[in-house]
Amino acid sequence: MVERDLHSGREPGSMGRFIKSFGWDVSAPLGPESLTWKHFGDIRSMLILGRAGTLQNMHPVLDQALREHSNFFTDPMDRFDRSIKPIHAMIYEPRPAENAATVRDFHKPIKGVDEHGERYHALDPDVFWWTHVTFYESIIATQEFFGTPLTETEKRQLVAEGLTWWRLYGMSERPAFGDHDSYERYWRHMWDEVLGGNHTTDFAANIHRAKVPAPPGVPEAVWRAARFPVMSIGVWISNATMPPEARKLLGWKWTRADQLAFEVFRRAVRATWELAPRRLRYLPDSWAGMQRHRIDPTAYRESVAG
Repeated sequence: MVERDLHSGREPGSMGRFIKSFGWDVSAPLGPESLTWKHFGDIRSMLILGRAGTLQNMHPVLDQALREHSNFFTDPMDRFDRSIKPIHAMIYEPRPAENAATVRDFHKPIKGVDEHGERYHALDPDVFWWTHVTFYESIIATQEFFGTPLTETEKRQLVAEGLTWWRLYGMSERPAFGDHDSYERYWRHMWDEVLGGNHTTDFAANIHRAKVPAPPGVPEAVWRAARFPVMSIGVWISNATMPPEARKLLGWKWTRADQLAFEVFRRAVRATWELAPRRLRYLPDSWAGMQRHRIDPTAYRESVAG
């Protein structure tokens, strides 16, 4: 008898292989003139950090890897911080290939055997590609919900930049693509064939009830009072911005009242961002990189060609 995944209803090993289009090899330059540079460090992206993490962790291999190799369940804020900083360094610091190698090599020891007896590795190109796609999908989503939605032309450019970004890792291009048609078909494929709810996504849905340690720099007494409301709002925003396919697979509920409240919230975020000084519109590491380029553009001579 074949055991089925209790959340997704799929049989283990039943994932189909995505076939990309013949015109997949489309790329565009990264660097200070790119859309990735312009949008990846937008501070509003922090509002959907939980969403991005949940999308990644709907992949069964990532769920298994987190359960066996990560402190995500005991200190998720630390895990997010350690993950985000080196990835932003790839875009906003000089020597992107060196920073990419650092990110890639973090994942080398993350491997094992899953509950079905199948070997897994975090650097399996199919697995790593999914996490990579969620990063530039998050750029699109951030602007869709809280900024100025990208045009179709901009989306195509961003996907093409995503292939250049991937090539920094020096990994197999078997799952990779830079054309928007492949991106859209891949997105549907992942919902239909691969992703599902699991132990990690269940934890994320209830993270506001967990005794999560205080983020760096936040006094413990302050965090004890703020933890539940802050984390509850984070879960609510993740639900608000989740693709409908994800909500369905995860069994998350969303009401008309929730949607009306979210419309007020997102408009407030947009207005606040527009009024804020430019340096406060970006994450500190991203803003530092922008200023470094303004003062010394020669530091970024190691261009990333498309």
